[in-house]
Amino acid sequence: MLPIGREAFDEACAAVGPLRMRDLRPGAAGALLVGSGGRLFFDRFVAATGGADGAPHPLDRFTRAEVEAAAATTLGAGAQPIGHAIYYPFSGATPLLPFQRLGRAAGLGAPGPLGIQIHPTYGPWWAYRALLLWDLEAPDEPPVGDGCAGCDAPCVAACPAGAVARDGFVYQLCRARRLADPACHLACAARSRCVRGPEQRYSERQLAFHMAASMPKP
Repeated sequence: MLPIGREAFDEACAAVGPLRMRDLRPGAAGALLVGSGGRLFFDRFVAATGGADGAPHPLDRFTRAEVEAAAATTLGAGAQPIGHAIYYPFSGATPLLPFQRLGRAAGLGAPGPLGIQIHPTYGPWWAYRALLLWDLEAPDEPPVGDGCAGCDAPCVAACPAGAVARDGFVYQLCRARRLADPACHLACAARSRCVRGPEQRYSERQLAFHMAASMPKP
């Protein structure tokens, strides 16, 4: 979890619109970004659902159930429950929140050549799962840091489409290559070359699940 204070939260959201923490939950004093890294969360998803249950977006629904159950257990128990609200980065979720900007406010680096924020511990093998607003101040913790700092970026040369670049990820080049090259349908050569967190690398099943979900339409 990555804590964010109210001022930092509002500043991050101001870059994309007039949204403020108090608009999402009056009385909220702090926020926590909730993420998962490595294989554990996906393994639990597979164990609980088999990896799918016949309905759309099975991982999103599993995420919602897990996060809300954890929040109810830790914040809703006791004589004085802690008021809170939960938001998600799912496609189509409202309001649309700038999770990467909020991650920077929490101490992560900017999106790297792969177009995602590289975690110093988990590398590219992690994801945002939820945003928790609560009626407490955010805990004071040191910033996580920028996983791309000091890296020679072997991911750049590994991308056959030339979509991975130091000056920014080029989605159009990635899209065209993925549509044309079966090797890019369920795997990413550039992501696999990231030097951060190799021991956290997704399993082949997990990587294929996410790559299939993000496969562009012709």
